[in-house]
Amino acid sequence: MNNIPFKKNTLISSFVAASLVFSLGGCGGKNNDSEKIPELPPKKISVVNFDQGWSKDEALDFYNTSQGSQLIPYAWFLALEQADNETLFRDTKHIEKLGYIPQEPLAGRNPDGLPIGFVKDDVQEAFLAAAMSAERLGALQNNQQNRYNEWLGLTCSACHTAEINYGEYKLRIDGGPALADMPLFLDSMKKAIDATINDNAKLVRFSKKVLSEGGFNDVEKEALKAQLITFNGWLDSYISVNYGGLHTPYGYGRLDAFGAILNRVTTSLLEIPGNQAPANAPVSYPFLWNTSQLDWVQWNGSANNHIGRNVGEVTGVFAHTILKTDNEKERFYSSAKIINLDQLEQLMARLDSPKWGAPLPAIDEKKAAAGAVLYANNCLGCHGIRDGNGQFPMTEKNAVGKQFIQTHMIGLQTIGTDPLMAMNFVNPALNVDPGPLRPYLDTEMQKAPKVPRASVLSAAVQKIIEKQLAEFRPPLDQGQLLELTGYHLPNETPPNLIAYKARPLNGIWATAPYLHNGSVANLYQMLLPDTQRATSFYVSNAAFDPKQVGFESIQSGNYFLFNTLDDKGAPIAGNSNKGHSGNSFTKTLDKDGQWRDFTDDERYQLIEYLKSL
Repeated sequence: MNNIPFKKNTLISSFVAASLVFSLGGCGGKNNDSEKIPELPPKKISVVNFDQGWSKDEALDFYNTSQGSQLIPYAWFLALEQADNETLFRDTKHIEKLGYIPQEPLAGRNPDGLPIGFVKDDVQEAFLAAAMSAERLGALQNNQQNRYNEWLGLTCSACHTAEINYGEYKLRIDGGPALADMPLFLDSMKKAIDATINDNAKLVRFSKKVLSEGGFNDVEKEALKAQLITFNGWLDSYISVNYGGLHTPYGYGRLDAFGAILNRVTTSLLEIPGNQAPANAPVSYPFLWNTSQLDWVQWNGSANNHIGRNVGEVTGVFAHTILKTDNEKERFYSSAKIINLDQLEQLMARLDSPKWGAPLPAIDEKKAAAGAVLYANNCLGCHGIRDGNGQFPMTEKNAVGKQFIQTHMIGLQTIGTDPLMAMNFVNPALNVDPGPLRPYLDTEMQKAPKVPRASVLSAAVQKIIEKQLAEFRPPLDQGQLLELTGYHLPNETPPNLIAYKARPLNGIWATAPYLHNGSVANLYQMLLPDTQRATSFYVSNAAFDPKQVGFESIQSGNYFLFNTLDDKGAPIAGNSNKGHSGNSFTKTLDKDGQWRDFTDDERYQLIEYLKSL
């Protein structure tokens, strides 16, 4: 490797992006004690963990390793009550209502019982802590600063861990798409802090929990209130930049992570309000198994460099980052933890897809065998499968002898699915003023008044990584740098950004709803011509349908009504369920050589085969 003809500091260069990033019912009766029906104990739900190649400790590492995200002071999160009652914000029922997965306290790992993907992060550098305090909490007295060295942040597992309800079981899917609602979570937090600011009794309870023993008094309480007001102003700005003016809520299981990350870097961190663009193209959280081995990732195939992608993600998800400053020594400092991110990537490289099995009903082998023939004739060209040795179709070896699982970028005209996410990424109308990052762009790009948002993100992430790597002692050698980037070489160009990525479908049964924007309820609907698909369905975590493979469309549990059309029957931008339809998508060649729709039997045969991948 020492003869590789390129410089170390070019290894990090590449397009970067991220994959980042609720109703109850009851019944009534007569108000008569003699006729009351005794309450039954809650039904015991068993969690089933599928064998995905991880030990229990490795799964806990995925759930609980900090990546440098810093959202809210840790003590505040532990003490915060819900807006309209005295129950803690982090109460299990409330966390479940927001779509996240509670955990029991575990000494040494998660002593406070944080939900999956919610972790404590320590602020290491004093000047970075001071900058964060000024931004989010206002000026602090020195004797108050030690209260804010610990923050709550998120990790990728918050959005990429799924639980599927099936009968008396919760099927835990590591790396699967969460049915979480990030905008609802942030809005609920803002309302809870608003209520704490405006309700003195709430403020007193909150202050007594946050302030150290013996530290509570009216002066400290009012100082804490001022900090809450400043923080909620920052949080309101984050919400407004990304979600203000949106006419269609995301709902459970979707997030415009690209939009939020690009806004955070180009608008918030650069402090240029004119760069703001609505985060209006929500997509389903991609499933993560085999991601480390793919040639290109993200729905639009815009990234391959592992550490670049991951630093971009945590930059968007609340890593404290300095881009605008008069002190060049501070520029590009970030709370993103490259070592932890690399460890998480190495962990992800060992994650396999969940295998269909008990307690789910057995696969009909006869139907699956027939489905395999249909798949080979219609689907295999885009969605590769393992060969007899367990190997997916691979790319050619690159200059350092590395191969990757081959993906296929299917152009928008061919695939026909909703174009908004892909087009937002390349739309020149959304180009931005790079501000203080202009000198770090390519020479030709520096001359343009406005530049693509992705180029600004790429430049910022590259310099953040370089700044952290420069502090490694001893410095990383060329082989270590290659490992950090996943052996992807510099200047590799995404094959087609006006497209969506087709990848192997192993484990696809555990990833409903379908298409990149979550617009198709189940696999059966995916195999229908797009004109016959449901234009409206409930995204609900209440029950899994093992026949059509997806969530049952019912108003129970956490549910959200997904619509492809508005009240006037017009298509909702970003929500189209069209595309992936026609020849080889929902049609097969008949014996006479003519294309025809799959029969119902054939659809179920394909579904049985897809369960087996």
